[in-house]
Amino acid sequence: MPADPGERHGRLLVPALGLCLLTGVAAYLMVFTMLGQITASLHASGTFAGWVVIATIVTGTVSAALFPALGSVIGQRRLMAGALACLAVGSVVSAAAPGAAALLIGRIIAAPGFAASTLSIAIVRERLPEARLPRAFGVLAAFAGIAAGVGFTLGGAVEQLARDDWRAVFAAIAVAAAVTGALAAATVPGGTVGSRRADIPGALLLAGGLVTALLPITEGAAWGWASWRVTGLLAGALVLLTAWLAAQLRRADPLVRPGALALPGVAAGALLFIVTGATVAVINLTVPAFLETTAAAGYGTGASVLTAGLDMLPFAVTITAAGSLAGRLAGRVPPRAIAVAALACEAIALALLAVFHHGGSQVVLLVALFGVGHGGALAVEYVLLTGAVPPAAAGGVTGVAGALAGISGAVASAVTTALLAGRLVRAGTAMLPAPASYDHAWLFAAAVAAVGAVATAAGAFTADRRPAPRPLAWRRPLSRPR
Repeated sequence: MPADPGERHGRLLVPALGLCLLTGVAAYLMVFTMLGQITASLHASGTFAGWVVIATIVTGTVSAALFPALGSVIGQRRLMAGALACLAVGSVVSAAAPGAAALLIGRIIAAPGFAASTLSIAIVRERLPEARLPRAFGVLAAFAGIAAGVGFTLGGAVEQLARDDWRAVFAAIAVAAAVTGALAAATVPGGTVGSRRADIPGALLLAGGLVTALLPITEGAAWGWASWRVTGLLAGALVLLTAWLAAQLRRADPLVRPGALALPGVAAGALLFIVTGATVAVINLTVPAFLETTAAAGYGTGASVLTAGLDMLPFAVTITAAGSLAGRLAGRVPPRAIAVAALACEAIALALLAVFHHGGSQVVLLVALFGVGHGGALAVEYVLLTGAVPPAAAGGVTGVAGALAGISGAVASAVTTALLAGRLVRAGTAMLPAPASYDHAWLFAAAVAAVGAVATAAGAFTADRRPAPRPLAWRRPLSRPR
């Protein structure tokens, strides 16, 4: 008897979303890898490169925060296809850019493609039955691991083997985004979840608060942490985010229901987003640079950009394998227990990396061990975050968690940059971070992971002994997904 078309449609949903996530995240990472080549080709300044990074981080984080919540209001199919359309159009603009200004515009247009990551999580929670969620989230975590491998390796290949072809890479990204966007349009269900109106004021306040928070965090080292620009923008962010929270509490049908953020599972999932966002930012910022450093600095392997990208492949493979396995286990083992073990694995790998990095093989092995913990944490953070809320609230909490991960990653990058600049050594004519500077960065990340593991374990102990939370009181009746 032939399979039901609707059932086949449902089976395709998770792989299709995984491909959307893969395209958005890989394109996001690849640009950072190719930035040196692009800057040299366009004869642009280091300031330009900095603004490309800032624009990409800010626009990508804001989109990742807003798209999941808005998807349940104006349609997830529209927003996923729209996010990938932005990536396609922005990549075309970047490929054809005659100069630095046009390329910057292209990157701003393309950055909402990164929202495919958080939007995929919300769609899975809202469209699949609860029994299928752990395995589906494991699949998404596996695709995130593949995205890391593609981003590092392909970017390195372009840097070394195709020095004049970075425009062709943007063209290829545009084609991939168009294909996955069409796949999303064919597989993601139409309609909305529940009967709600778009909270435009709430979206604008949240976007404004995130922009004014991320700008001083990413530029604090250049502007001076005590400068009026940094303190003024951080104060403005506090005002805007406070106003956003107050507006959400007053509104009958808000973008995000603040009560959902206080649920134990949501809080635990958000904590994992914060911790994993910070620890992986440290790995991405330090390990390729460490491997590419010449031995004259007293460390490093002198690897090319391509070789360093290939050295990161075991890291991506272990994320993929551990994410898939953790998703399968989360249906049988308490997700918090998996989360504690995963963060402990991250902490151990980072602490060992601070001690044993005398050869490239040691670094590759320990970063792969970190990938085991990171992949497991990714899968269960999706389960914990969305499992405690009704489907219609999943987009809101996923967006907030995505914003928190973006902010924590920016903070961790700022701290790591400061640690690396704290002590320098001369290697030929260049001044490079001293070996101890990398040790301090990895110990900082290990401490973040360890604190996260302890907090997650303590939260599990508390949650097991408190009465079951009452369901959230929704002011509007929610209909089933259409």
